[in-house]
Amino acid sequence: MRRFSKISKIVLILLAIILMISCEKKVSRVPQTGEAGGEVVVGIVGEPENLSPIYPSFIAHNEIVEMLFLPLHKNDVNGKIVPMLATSWEYSEDLKKITYYLRKDVVWQDGEPVTAYDVEFTFNLIKDPKNNSPLFSKLQNIDSVKAVSDYKIVFYCNKVYPMALFDSNIKPLPKHLLEKEKDQIQYSDFNSKPVGNGPYKLEKWESGKYISLVKNENYSLDDKPFLDKIVYRIYTDQQSIINDLKEGKLDLVYDLTPDNAEEIAKIKNVTGIQKKGNIYTYIGFNLTRKPFDLKDFRMGISQLINRDLLIKNTIKNGIPSNGPITPSFWAYSEEIKPISYSKDGIKLLEKVLKKDNIKGYLYNNKPFILNIITDKNDAMLVKVAREVSNQLKNAGINVNLKELPSDSLILKLFSKDYDLYILSWQINEDFNPLPFWSSVKETGRFNFVEYRNPKVDSIVNLAMTTMDEEEARNYWKEFQQIVVDDQPYAFLFVPNRVIVANNVLKSFDNVYSSNIEPISNLDIFYVEKSNQKKIDFALLFPAPKVEEKIQESETKVNETNKNLKKEVKEEVKPKEETQVKTPTASQLLSQQVQQQAQQQSQPVVDTVKKEEEKKPQVIIQPTPKQIIQPVYPEAARKIGAEGTVFVEVTIGKDGKVVAARVIKSLNPACDNAAVEAAYKAVFNPGTIDGVPAEMKTTIPYRFKP
Repeated sequence: MRRFSKISKIVLILLAIILMISCEKKVSRVPQTGEAGGEVVVGIVGEPENLSPIYPSFIAHNEIVEMLFLPLHKNDVNGKIVPMLATSWEYSEDLKKITYYLRKDVVWQDGEPVTAYDVEFTFNLIKDPKNNSPLFSKLQNIDSVKAVSDYKIVFYCNKVYPMALFDSNIKPLPKHLLEKEKDQIQYSDFNSKPVGNGPYKLEKWESGKYISLVKNENYSLDDKPFLDKIVYRIYTDQQSIINDLKEGKLDLVYDLTPDNAEEIAKIKNVTGIQKKGNIYTYIGFNLTRKPFDLKDFRMGISQLINRDLLIKNTIKNGIPSNGPITPSFWAYSEEIKPISYSKDGIKLLEKVLKKDNIKGYLYNNKPFILNIITDKNDAMLVKVAREVSNQLKNAGINVNLKELPSDSLILKLFSKDYDLYILSWQINEDFNPLPFWSSVKETGRFNFVEYRNPKVDSIVNLAMTTMDEEEARNYWKEFQQIVVDDQPYAFLFVPNRVIVANNVLKSFDNVYSSNIEPISNLDIFYVEKSNQKKIDFALLFPAPKVEEKIQESETKVNETNKNLKKEVKEEVKPKEETQVKTPTASQLLSQQVQQQAQQQSQPVVDTVKKEEEKKPQVIIQPTPKQIIQPVYPEAARKIGAEGTVFVEVTIGKDGKVVAARVIKSLNPACDNAAVEAAYKAVFNPGTIDGVPAEMKTTIPYRFKP
């Protein structure tokens, strides 16, 4: 009873503060002064899977969604909870119900009012298992939602817990547009062409290049956004971002790795901001195999890794990881120390191998071989894996490192076909470790190492449900310590996060030092009139010069002629020619839900370059004779991927495909299957004035489980 009184007192104080904030007449998220107008370019690595708030990425936050849809409330730069779609909220006496009162003047882009029935509709979409929303687990402690009227809605919780206010903070979707699609919402065109209620709306999404947003003229809140347009420039690597930063093409860049800090410091008119890391990199042990099921063996491996040297030789700037919680999380404990480097780790390994009669001791003629796999598509992980391998080899261990394609890596993780793997996880502010550590197979979907510890399950549940912050902090610390002691992972490091902003981009003085994410709050930024500009897309996406095009065309013709003279028996081109830039394993794992079906479009035909001549030409495009459908890959089946891959093919004069590349990606497994199928396609060749000519066209390949 005494404990309940203590908890209730804390809760009531917390609620009083929240209610005071929520009921203020005027709370502003934006600077008191600012100048409207201007356009900015944001550099991002990787393309969002969708623009739907109910299908967030599992690994990384989709900041663009924050500009398109309003939540019920949001944090300002001072950490205060600010009403957004809601005007206020209140708890019931037993703290198991939250009643939200909504604004009456908010409308969707199409002018229809946003109501409590939209919130109720969206909640039910998330809670319906067949919709496969990643937010399903977030709402596990909220049983139901009831719209009492157009602007009043009640959330019914099944327990008293501190995250209820934040778990209930969903971004509603328009019921009037989606009600007929509620059973197939993950396949809706809405996911790539959203109709929102936020400060901005989607102007254009050109896959692989950019996503542009413009001001929403129907935005209802008093705090209007300043910037006229935000263009998110999509990159596949960080070096390209840095090159464009140097040329002044970008205004904001997010989450660069700290190994670029020295290069960034030399760029004029930009400011680099470092934030606490929220991603840890680790070695995962296969606990279903000997000797990795033995804690001492795992500890021996971990002791042989010099984390300080690893950081110096890879990311340059970061801290050794001390467990499954990163410094960005409020309950991170500095008291828990990372595993220290010790040459004695080799003795621990020898002791374990000898004691358990494992074949091939480290000191025998046939030394124990340590097999490590990692993602070849992630340059940072490759660098880390090579450094770890070198350190272990220097300690006297025989190491076999394999850098695998993302889809192959994921298949091995799900099938437990590995010894050790190297990967990274991201920790968000609403941290839920159960998908990684739960002993329940259905819950611990990403518990690839097969770590089973009922005590960890119990402690995590207590940490997530107790209303006493200090008590929760102690639970999180205990969770962190148990996992470190057991070493199912060898925790390596946490890189610092680097944000780079053009000095013309302004907001609150403390916006970069606050806990808010600048890229998620671009509606509170502005550019002074004297520095405002229109985006020059020709500068942002420069076209190759005419001379370069002619030279490229001549090179392709010469290469084609050479290839035609060779007796090539393979149906598929060598791997280095078919290789396309694909998402990393971490990005692929983020696709927990089936990707939305891509809208079919007519193939875009790009004819070969015409010679500069005045006489008219009769051009006939190639037509398909035989299109081979790709096999649905097993790696894609694991994540339930569905959608369309568009492959641009170059068709030779004989009607055979001589080159193929993905121009609209789905995931690595499907992309590679599509490219392989494309090389097997046969066409009636295109002609110019009746003469067969090399031409390009696009083949859409539909993938469905």
